[in-house]
Amino acid sequence: MSHSGGFIPIVAVYLLVALIVFAGRSGLHTMVIPAEAAALFAGAAGGGALAPAVDVPIPAMIAVVLLSGLAASAAGYTAGHRLGPPALGWRVLIVRRERLLQAHRYLAHSVRSALFLGPFTGFRRQVMPALAGITALPYRRFLAWTGLGTATWTLLFVGLGTLASRHAQGITRITAGVFLLAVLSLVAADFTVWRLRTR
Repeated sequence: MSHSGGFIPIVAVYLLVALIVFAGRSGLHTMVIPAEAAALFAGAAGGGALAPAVDVPIPAMIAVVLLSGLAASAAGYTAGHRLGPPALGWRVLIVRRERLLQAHRYLAHSVRSALFLGPFTGFRRQVMPALAGITALPYRRFLAWTGLGTATWTLLFVGLGTLASRHAQGITRITAGVFLLAVLSLVAADFTVWRLRTR
């Protein structure tokens, strides 16, 4: 699929998806829009849901989602390795202590499945990389299993978005447009609040 002829910069779409996936999968950030929504949007965009405004190749969208997810996992692991428990955030340590302990026990008893399945659940995908870093799990082992899980997660959700765009193009186009507008509105609101606080 060519990415010529669109009037929305294709780089802007890549950055939008990358930032949401990274923020949604990283334990260092809180994101209103889940990473799954960005992956579905990426698939829909690659399937033509935003045409003719932008023409995005599906392989590129898969690469963007995959690399953003891996970057988020690497950031979480590095933070956990360097900072220890504070990398998880005091709110997680205090408010979700029981769930955190369950995730830690799961990682201790079944490293492979914990890291592979981690990307598929919101809480665990945010804390598993940091927990792996805190417990000094070898990085190569961490990367192998979290990478396999992230690749599976990416193909699943981008594939679902692409499938939806090809079977329900009218609905998908409207949904993708609303998603894009909502994200841009949130970014604008966040920037406005930041400007007001820094004055």
